[in-house]
Amino acid sequence: MKKALLSLLILALLVFPFTGCGAKTAQSNGELTIAAFNDSEFLTSAARQYEEAHEGVTVNITFYAGEEKDVSKYAQIINTALMSGKGEDIMDVSRITWAKLADKNKLLDLNGLIQLDSAQYYQDVLDAFLYKGKRYAIPLCFMFEMFQFDDAWGDEEAPADFTIDGLLALADKYPETTLFNGGGGGMGPTALAYKLFSLEFKNFLDMENKIASVDNEKFISLLQNVQSLAGRIQIKERGDTSLIRQYMIYSPAMSSGGTVDYADMFLMTNELGQAGFETSGFLPSINANSVHPELAADFIRYLLSEEIQSSPELICCPVNKNAAAALAKLVFGDVSAEGYAPDGFDDNSLERNIQKFNEFARQLGILEYADHVILDFVNTEMNRYFQGEESAEQAAKNLQSRLNTYLTE
Repeated sequence: MKKALLSLLILALLVFPFTGCGAKTAQSNGELTIAAFNDSEFLTSAARQYEEAHEGVTVNITFYAGEEKDVSKYAQIINTALMSGKGEDIMDVSRITWAKLADKNKLLDLNGLIQLDSAQYYQDVLDAFLYKGKRYAIPLCFMFEMFQFDDAWGDEEAPADFTIDGLLALADKYPETTLFNGGGGGMGPTALAYKLFSLEFKNFLDMENKIASVDNEKFISLLQNVQSLAGRIQIKERGDTSLIRQYMIYSPAMSSGGTVDYADMFLMTNELGQAGFETSGFLPSINANSVHPELAADFIRYLLSEEIQSSPELICCPVNKNAAAALAKLVFGDVSAEGYAPDGFDDNSLERNIQKFNEFARQLGILEYADHVILDFVNTEMNRYFQGEESAEQAAKNLQSRLNTYLTE
């Protein structure tokens, strides 16, 4: 399937000219340097194509993860370089606290360099990265989790807004039923608690004003509510049924479970009806000390173009709407040709999936922060509570202290 997709992609790239999505023109020559955490076939391929389309330009990428995959080490490398006025032109900030770097004027505001037409992009996804009204990072792709009632409970209808209260109500309605099936393993209490924490992230953490608010009844109640469900979250034995299936949605055509009908799926949301999403892979930001800021901006525009976003190597859903739809059709066409499409799922079904996907995307107003430090703090204290090592009140106090120190240091 991958070879067929790449063949189609190459054909598309031959047919369409290489264009960016902004008005600025890159410098005619120069060396563009990029720091990235994980190896990326998408990024490497795009860099070579950009070089071919821009005579005199070279793009050099350093992948720092290596075999160790040490996020903290990568964060230290990037922070040290930026604080000393050095570093690559473009930085992958997917796993580091880019907001802190922005506060120290180490990253450029991209609003003035890259124009984003809301008709072309999933704007709510892009705007989730705004910080103090400025745009220091632009995601290339995104993914999110959706839920579906298992076949055994087909009489249940997909709720418009599925909150923690909705989950608790279902637990009361089906007192003996396992709640989640996440590919056979379910989702443990810490994972569910962190998901709910993420949906209320701005109530717990004000990144702009450096304020943590977790030592309170809201956070304690979150932990206690999840604890009340803990014994019913994970599938115990292979073949056991659950009330809800989980799917990670990567595109308007495919989920982690293959091609499925999105019609009866629903999102987990906060009280405002907002759902969370994740980014995957390279998250570009421009070094404030970049030697070639306009060239760096042009390369990011290039990565956001429909032609490059249509690459299957991007892995998750492109933020470019047209690329997302085009890639969905390519994937589904290839799956169908190989006989893997589910019975009854046709081109009309795909169009409905794309429409439903776009409806869901408009609810994705909450970024699941990938800051490795915050993630570690929150998960560590939550896990201690669920392991019975401390009370919910003590977990809240410990987390409040750790976050206060981190946010203000």
